[in-house]
Amino acid sequence: MRITLGVVACTAAFAVVACRGKPEQQVANQDVLEGEDRVAADSIAMPGYPEAHRGYLVARSAGVYTLDGEWQAHAASCDDPPVLQVLAEQPGFGALILLQMPPSAERLTRYPITIVDSGVPVAPAAQIGVQVFQDRNSYAFQGLSGDVEIYGFANRVSGRFAVTLREIRTDNEAKLAGVFDGIPIEPLPEEMCRAMRESLAAPDSGGQGLEQRQ
Repeated sequence: MRITLGVVACTAAFAVVACRGKPEQQVANQDVLEGEDRVAADSIAMPGYPEAHRGYLVARSAGVYTLDGEWQAHAASCDDPPVLQVLAEQPGFGALILLQMPPSAERLTRYPITIVDSGVPVAPAAQIGVQVFQDRNSYAFQGLSGDVEIYGFANRVSGRFAVTLREIRTDNEAKLAGVFDGIPIEPLPEEMCRAMRESLAAPDSGGQGLEQRQ
């Protein structure tokens, strides 16, 4: 499974992590459980931040889904529009953190999880998605609330997050806390950045004036 922002439909939504089909392998040692009844976030305590592991995204979860683990990560960015993605993936699992960046002098800050109906949120803002495939089920999670904190940004990016996730099919909610440390940043291919610019320039994209929910 390769998760990118190269598809305009994915770029405009910034909601679901994976825009491609099911990978051939399932997540090893990953037991994701589905509850029978809807579980709301107010009944779940946020887990503590895990210990950082350089080059990896490490996460702990709480709720009826088990999303704990550590995954090698990489980061990529566009200057125009100013976007950074942190991506962790392995066969059967993908997590994407997408940041709408403020000016470079202000990037060491908190990025609130923000949901928009179209276009992109006003910077600084974050969106997060997690997708898990298993032999009989797949699960897609979207960030509802919380924030991502960036505390290191140069050629590598470091940060942490504490967010509430919603499983899209069941509406069950879970908490996820994690860190990513020393993730190398590479430029996104120009065709991907151009696709994002074109989607944001569309008449219905709303630009910087669109309504958003934090």
